[in-house]
Amino acid sequence: MWNIEEIKKDVRKNLKDYRYNHSLRVMEEASSLAKHYHADIKKCMLCGLTHDMCKELTDKENEEFIKKHNLPKELLNPENKNIIHGVIASILVKEKYNFTTDMVLAIKYHTTGYPKMDLIAKIVYLADKIEKGKDYKGIEEERILAYQDIDKAIILCLNNQIKHLKEKNESINKIGYDTLKYLKETTN
Repeated sequence: MWNIEEIKKDVRKNLKDYRYNHSLRVMEEASSLAKHYHADIKKCMLCGLTHDMCKELTDKENEEFIKKHNLPKELLNPENKNIIHGVIASILVKEKYNFTTDMVLAIKYHTTGYPKMDLIAKIVYLADKIEKGKDYKGIEEERILAYQDIDKAIILCLNNQIKHLKEKNESINKIGYDTLKYLKETTN
């Protein structure tokens, strides 16, 4: 597996300043959450660093990647515009950096979560939502809850995300709803 400094340089080549700095903040937040919840710090940091590495690909680049890797063409549909970068990044980190399966899944589903997520996936999902550069209504409550009850924090983030997307007349991917339902059923 590559070291963090090498991957930082590699990720930097593909992202504008804003997105790269966001990725660094997600890496820092993932490290903090990993320490708090006794998860693998390096894995969480690497996932945080690379989670958005494909966010700035063009539609044409997304289409070429999907063809090359024989992925479902539905990924190009408008309802998947917010998840396609995670799917592509998850394949690239496996091919390029030999990330483990748990890391690949955390990156693939960092925008929606998924039912039965492991701790690394939960940390990466939350770190992306609550990193220090973000500021929106409800984020302080999300940040506090993230260090009290990780599942309840994810439920809160998903509820806030769904509400926000509905206000913008956008839809959340079905996986987000499935994640929310699963967590509500399994969390006290």
